[in-house]
Amino acid sequence: MRKITVFVLAALMGISCTASAADFYDTKGHWAENTINNLADKGIVSGVDIDRFEPDGVLTRAQYLKMIMEVLSIGTSDYRSGECLDAREDSWYAPYLQKALDCGLIPDEMIVSCNKKVDYEVDDKGNAISSKVVYSGAFNGELPITREEMAALTQFCYQYSRTVLTNNVPELQEKLDFEDAEECSEWTVNSIKQAVAYGFITGMSDGKFYPKNNATRAEAATIIERVMNK
Repeated sequence: MRKITVFVLAALMGISCTASAADFYDTKGHWAENTINNLADKGIVSGVDIDRFEPDGVLTRAQYLKMIMEVLSIGTSDYRSGECLDAREDSWYAPYLQKALDCGLIPDEMIVSCNKKVDYEVDDKGNAISSKVVYSGAFNGELPITREEMAALTQFCYQYSRTVLTNNVPELQEKLDFEDAEECSEWTVNSIKQAVAYGFITGMSDGKFYPKNNATRAEAATIIERVMNK
């Protein structure tokens, strides 16, 4: 798991340079400094260059999808033409998106013009022996991911990967207690409740969640650390 995580976060955060935490001039005094330092010193994350982590930089939907799937050892699937939304065979994230679609890890609301059909495999007598859901629409993997979308993907992937060892489900809040809870998209509310209950996400110091804000690299690193610890 540790080796997988090291590879993933280095690849996904756009990172070609390995550096220790002490080399990042732009994380000094940052709210996520300790988390970034901890992960960097373990070789789990690195910077956009030798001395810059860019903690407040955004990351894309595809980047975070790859991150959370790798950390949870969900794996990949071979690209299948016509079954991977708007990703092409040469899209770097296609194997992750294909696996996520195969496992039902992408909320329908994150797929533009989402349409689903069930394809059945039949035997020589015409009896259905297996089925799969085929999606059409667009994932728009290169768009920045929002905080509520990050919460949704985190929980969809975490729930999929749970085992008997992680089977205890914490009690969920009846209502989100963020001051801007009404700004959360309805389809994300349950995932946000779950992520809060598991301790994966919190609100800001002003009591708000800012669900529509683009998630940052520092926020993603924080969630990854918490998921790893869980």
